[in-house]
Parts: sequence; structure tokens; C-alpha cells
Amino acid sequence: MRRAAVSFVLLLASSSLGCAFAMPRGDGSTTGSAAAPASKPVYTKDEEEKVRQNERQAYAAADDAADQSLDRSEKETIKTLKLIVGQASQMPGMPLPESASSALIAIKAAKMKVRLEPVADGDGNAINGDFLQLKDSFTDRVMQLQRKLAEGKASKAELKEVQQGSKQIMKLNDLRMQVMALSLQAMGTNNAVQSMSLGTVMRVSGMVRLRKVAEMSLTPEDYALVKRGLERQKRAEAIAATTMAMLAAYQAVINDNGDPKAIDIIAEGALKAFPVKVQLTDDDAKQYVSSLGENVDKVKSRYEAMMRKAHGDARYEKSFKAGVDAMFAQASTAQSQKSVAEMAKDNWEKYKADVQKCKSGIDPAANDRIGPTCSEVYRAAKTGDTSQLMPGAKKAVEETGGLGGGGGGAAKGRGSREANALNGVAAAANGDVDGAFDSAGKMFPGDSTIGASLQGIQALRKGDARGAISAALSFVPIPGLKDAFGLASKLLFKN
Repeated sequence: MRRAAVSFVLLLASSSLGCAFAMPRGDGSTTGSAAAPASKPVYTKDEEEKVRQNERQAYAAADDAADQSLDRSEKETIKTLKLIVGQASQMPGMPLPESASSALIAIKAAKMKVRLEPVADGDGNAINGDFLQLKDSFTDRVMQLQRKLAEGKASKAELKEVQQGSKQIMKLNDLRMQVMALSLQAMGTNNAVQSMSLGTVMRVSGMVRLRKVAEMSLTPEDYALVKRGLERQKRAEAIAATTMAMLAAYQAVINDNGDPKAIDIIAEGALKAFPVKVQLTDDDAKQYVSSLGENVDKVKSRYEAMMRKAHGDARYEKSFKAGVDAMFAQASTAQSQKSVAEMAKDNWEKYKADVQKCKSGIDPAANDRIGPTCSEVYRAAKTGDTSQLMPGAKKAVEETGGLGGGGGGAAKGRGSREANALNGVAAAANGDVDGAFDSAGKMFPGDSTIGASLQGIQALRKGDARGAISAALSFVPIPGLKDAFGLASKLLFKN
């Protein structure tokens, strides 16, 4: 599955940033002294603008590439839909195919049997359950008679049978070509929308995480980036749902004797809706950021279970697990990410705790962490003279009760972030990074799309056309397409 590369860049950037601004302690690389946390920004305005500019450039390049990829996918889907209704040929110079509905009516009238099956090897074992192929009784019969036909030993009845069946060869070939193209599109676009749904939330989570670390606010430009990604995702959902519903209609007509007109209804409805145009608002983007709600581990368990169900344990372990684990690990890290100021405060509290221990003696562990400062604090505690202490050490002594030793001690409990977080929607609308970040990474808004797409693919693999169309109906975002799917469903499933 493809991943949004920018989200991983942001992960590395925010992690590096956190390390760069963590407070030094100890000897050598840790200086043995410390400064109390200051309330100044991580970046100057000019530096922050440079960071945002670089980020916008990276996002623009990734967005342009993703848009171009989706444009190609949509173009291929439109071509496949036109192929299905007989409006386009497979390749330049080839004659137009017969529409799927009229070809199926003619083939059934000729008493031929057709069926959709997974692509199989020579032993009949499915090579890849994701891809379907058209099989027919005439081709099977010709294979049985092949030797007799080649040796001139076929009976008159057998020769007549082959002669009559050959009249439908072009129709069978047209159908076979349509099914192959549609199967490739259905599986490709649904894999893409599953990946894109996760990629979108990873990107947003990474964006919010970086702002949390660097103490930067969410701006209208940030929400514009979110909106562009969401609009692309909605387009991808429309394409994926259409190809899924279209393939499900083929299954219902071919395997379950459904009405062939349903194929035309979906294809024509989709051709009217494509190319898909989606326009979202700034509020949609803010709502998306603020609704990243539930626990990441629960979502991961649900997503992983669906992936295993759709692809099988062996294939999941081989092809998907590493990527899924990496993506959710990033979300889990984002969930608990602290800002530079928070990390500095934590280090300051630990430093004060070490200083407190050193007042009463050279504590070995504390001495290892803060180096010469420990002996300097001990000497000051014995003499009552703090004039030789570094400013940070002196302040730490004061904040831990002075040389008398009472007071401060170890870091105090700070309470859960959830207890102090603002309401998610209000936080996003007000540019409150703390509030928005607290909800980032906990719930995947793309989860329903991912789930429906996976369930639809699983239904197609099982030959459950009704289940596949129901899944497509549940996540198609375009009203006109939803109407076409619903009308086709009524024709296909009478009861």
C-alpha cells in the first residue's frame, strides 16, 4: 500500500526538532547545568514562515503528484465505463464492442452459460482472489472437443454445436475484455482509496504534531492543505465505489441471473457524474481535524481485522502488516507528542530533582546525570554560599526549597492532557493546537470508507453482489451516483 511520504517527513522533522530543543543535562554533551524553561517561541516569525514555506512546497509537490495519479485513474475508469456501454474500443483502430447488456442478453438467448470466477492457475487454484475473469460454457466445450476437431473425428452434432456457438465468440470476447478491465479498475481504485484514507489522516496527524512540537498555530493555510487532501479523497471514493458497484452488477447479472439493464444504469449514471468535482469548505477541514477522536489501538485492531479478513492472514503478513504497523505507530506517537516547552519543562523538573538529591550528598545517579553540578550543590548546601553556582543550578536550588532542602523535590504530577483539552471542534476553530492535537491520531475519519471498501472487496471475492453494492452505496459521496446504484440494486435484487 502506498503511503503519504510527506507524513513520514513530518514525523522525522518533529522528532528531530524535539531532540534539538530538549534541555541539556549532565557532562560533556550534557553540560552539568541547565537553564529554567523560558517562555519565548521556538521560532522567530521569519523562521516560522520559512518552515511553513518549505512545508507548503513539499505538500504542493505531493499533492500535484497525487492529483495527477487520481486524474489518470479517473480517466481509465471513464474509458472502462465507455467500453461497457459500447462507446469506446479497447485500443485505437479496434471496432467498438457490443454493450455488456445486449451481449449478455444475446448469449443467454443462445443457451450459453457464463460465470465470473477468480483468475486461476493450470490446476484451478486461484492465483489472486482480487481479480475476476469471465468463463463460459462454449469455450469449455471447445476445449473438450479440441482433439476430435483437430483430427476430423467430431460428429455432425458436435460440429453444428461449435458452428452455432462461434456466432457468439465476438460477444464473449467483448464481455471478457470488459470484465478484465473492470476487475483491474475495481481492485486498483479500492486499494488506492483505502490507502488514501489512511494517508490523509497520517498527513493531518503529522501536521498537527509538528505544530505542537514547534508551538506553531494552525492557520487558514493549514486548513486549506487539509481541504485539498479531503477533496481528493472524496473523488477517490466516488471512483472506487463506482467500479465496485459496476463489478457487483456484472456478478449479479452473470452469476445470479439479474437484469442486464442494471449495468447500463450504473455506467450511464457514472458517465454523467464523471469527471467528479468536489468542493469542501474550511469548516469541513476544521471538522476533520477536530474529529480525530477515538483510541488509535482500537482503530488499528479493527482495521487489521478487516484487512486479514479481506486478504487472508498469509497475504496480510507478507504484503501489508509492516506498512500498517508503521502508520499506526506514527499515530500513536503523535497522540502523546509534547511541545518543545513541555519537553523542556519535563527536563527541568528532572534536573531539579537531581539538584535536590545532591543537597544532602553526592548521589551517584544524579552525579552521573548532572556531573560537576552535583558536587557544587552539595558544597553550597554545606557552606550556605550559592555564589559559585551556575544560574540554572542556583534557580533549581531556590525552586526546591533553598539550601534548607525542603520544598520542590521530584517533578510534580501534571495531570492528563485530556483533563485540560478544549472541546475538539472549538479547539480547531480557535487555532488551539493543544486541543486539536489531543484528538489527533485517536480516530481515523477514513475508517468508515476503509471498512466499506474492504467489505465490498470481500463481498466481490465471495460472489456476494448484493453485499458489494450495499458497501459501495455506503461510501459513495456523489448523490447522482448513489441514485444510480440504488436503482440498479432494485433491478438486480427483486426480493
